Amino acid sequence: MINLFRKIRKDMFKKKSFLSYLLYAIGEIALIVVGILLALYLQNKNEEKKIEKNVSMSINMLKDEIMTNKQSINRVKDYHIMVRDSIDAMDTPKNEEDIDNTLSFWRGMQTPRLQNAAFQTSIQSGVGKEIHPELLKSLNALYTYQDSYNAFGTQATQIFFNADFTDFSQFKRIMTSIGMTMTDLYWYERELTEMFDYNIRQIDSLY
Repeated sequence: MINLFRKIRKDMFKKKSFLSYLLYAIGEIALIVVGILLALYLQNKNEEKKIEKNVSMSINMLKDEIMTNKQSINRVKDYHIMVRDSIDAMDTPKNEEDIDNTLSFWRGMQTPRLQNAAFQTSIQSGVGKEIHPELLKSLNALYTYQDSYNAFGTQATQIFFNADFTDFSQFKRIMTSIGMTMTDLYWYERELTEMFDYNIRQIDSLY
């Protein structure tokens, strides 16, 4: 089609009339403009496909990360509830020899460190701005809360890591502190589980 237009314009140009020359020039300019617009269109389409691919990869990575973090919480939340309830129900040991039997349920803090690599990568790479605004808002809330959970878990672990459970005079105070910490962890993990589920539903509904 383009070759046909070129042939017509060349035939008109051979007549050497001003109108023919003007039409020929306009036709050449129009072809150049059409070529530029077509190139820009194809470039934009390729860029859109690249963005869509990057967003899709980021969404899949985010979903996998959220599911992994949820599994990490599921592995410890029942333990934290058990420790809290055991402390509430236990009798204070009468002497140091009774402490080991009293603490038979205790296996440390067991607070997992929740991951955020997929979320940080999506933000730092610029893909985050292409994610649906409502999903991005809920992801921000989730990962901010995760950071708070991680900080709380690290602090609690450091506090109780060096605790002397054999010190009979401090035993009750230590157990009270651990019981309160387990209660806090319970609420953290309950809220996180709800946020995990909400974000997964958001991802599935939007993507």
